[in-house]
Amino acid sequence: MMQEPKLGTVAASETLIQDLYIELRAKIHQWSLLTQQTPQARMGYVGQHLVSVVTGYPGSRSGARGRDLIISNNDYGEIKTCYRVDQLGECSSCHAPVSSIEDKCPVCGSDALIRKDDSKWLISIRNDDEFKQILDPLYYFLVLFEFDDVQQSADIIASIWKVNPKQIGFAYCMIDYYLTIRAKSKSKAPFNLWPYSLKFEIMKPELIYRAIIARDDVIKTVRFPGRDQPKIEPISDLVEHSRSTNLDPSRLKSLAKRLTMSVTGPSNMKSMMTQLETERRKRPIADSDLADALARELYLPRIEKEKSNIPRVIRSIFDELS
Repeated sequence: MMQEPKLGTVAASETLIQDLYIELRAKIHQWSLLTQQTPQARMGYVGQHLVSVVTGYPGSRSGARGRDLIISNNDYGEIKTCYRVDQLGECSSCHAPVSSIEDKCPVCGSDALIRKDDSKWLISIRNDDEFKQILDPLYYFLVLFEFDDVQQSADIIASIWKVNPKQIGFAYCMIDYYLTIRAKSKSKAPFNLWPYSLKFEIMKPELIYRAIIARDDVIKTVRFPGRDQPKIEPISDLVEHSRSTNLDPSRLKSLAKRLTMSVTGPSNMKSMMTQLETERRKRPIADSDLADALARELYLPRIEKEKSNIPRVIRSIFDELS
């Protein structure tokens, strides 16, 4: 007889994945072969269950709205789940849709398939009241299910990052989104936060949990709170962000000045990023300092123009960070 799971234990986290992920996913795949419907499950709520088990904090019995994680009488957490497993792909020969569980195109039989893994976390701020509350959670927990190698569709990596919303990278990003991006948007779409993007990295996300789910459904927990130290996601090689639409040569020159660095030669993104990356590694510059400097260069020029529209409850945090 299985022992009753307990919050905050490795055993409970692995049992949860077995019950609510592995077995559910297998059954959905069986039906998908028959119905030809998507093999995706609604993983957002499974992400909430997993965060509760991993952190030891219960939820509030709410679904899409409400406090996702009750940390104390006053503090709560917000949980966002990004599910990059089982996304619909495409045949590169005839462009027919191809499921992640299909090895060949069902139309032309080609094995030249395009696998996709471009899902992201969605952070919705629908009105001024929600904007005033965006920094209220003690932490945001970002859950990600992804293939270790999307082309193989084999091992799956489950990760949880913890983000302090009062970090410059997160706070400035949300203020910028609501006042300068959403305000000019007709669709009023939620904010898209892509895993491993520059905006994600400068939020200083702490990796608190990671498990590897092998093709044979064996689970290996490689990071767990209390047993392992959290790991702050590093700022990746700056050259990888050369195509960022949020930076330009003038902002890079300002960034270099802020970090007491210099860039010379052609004012193109790749050349400047290469120089900054070389100098960053040589000195070296701490990721924490680089994250804050990048956040200020990315967001402050636009935010400053909208400063009078920042609600009082957020204004105090903004002034403190500035």
